[in-house]
Amino acid sequence: MLYTIRDECERDLHGTLTRVAELGYDGVEFWHLHGNEPARVRSWLDELGLAVAGRHTSLEELDTRLPQLAEELEALGVSRTALGWIEPSREAADRVAAAADAARAAGLDFGFHNHAAEVQPLDGGPETFLDLLRGLPAERLWLELDLGWVWWGGADPVEELAKTRGRCPLVHVKDFRNRETREDVPVGDGAVGYERVLPAAVEAGADWLLVEEDDVDGPPFEAVGRSLAAVRRMLSGR
Repeated sequence: MLYTIRDECERDLHGTLTRVAELGYDGVEFWHLHGNEPARVRSWLDELGLAVAGRHTSLEELDTRLPQLAEELEALGVSRTALGWIEPSREAADRVAAAADAARAAGLDFGFHNHAAEVQPLDGGPETFLDLLRGLPAERLWLELDLGWVWWGGADPVEELAKTRGRCPLVHVKDFRNRETREDVPVGDGAVGYERVLPAAVEAGADWLLVEEDDVDGPPFEAVGRSLAAVRRMLSGR
């Protein structure tokens, strides 16, 4: 997930994509094109052999520039876009459903990416925000489980993957040092337990395991290289 190295992308997107390819990544997920023309970005990706897993979006973008977003994604050669954040509530679930319908009408495959609060009960009841979204048909909305945020929110990522089986083509692989301090670390250096979680993500049907570190402490490419090595090591027997 290129948000991890957003400062590098802002300075030099082509150079950043080049470094990502050199590290051995198969593809990327965008959150922004940093002012670059989509067709030009696509040419860089083709040159580097990088696929596009999808792109994050916001409610504001869906409300104000959905046709332009659809054109951008078409140029990039992908139809998947995920809403990156919304404050969870029952009303927000209706908003996500409406956004999914609008996106689908524009030819997009719409998903939702969670943070921590979406795995916690709403209004003191048993249902969580993710439970509400899972009530929508899978063809209407896919889910991009952020497995680190699921864990941080107090839920079991393996259990959430089982509940979301078959409708979770993308997952975010994010690690935290512990639950006491919100310290982001490269995958495998934290407490989430990806040796157990990553095989479950593959079994649940994830097409892409997207490493992400919201706040990198230290050289960013060293961190994403370390994460990639850990993911490959954990899945080496599969």
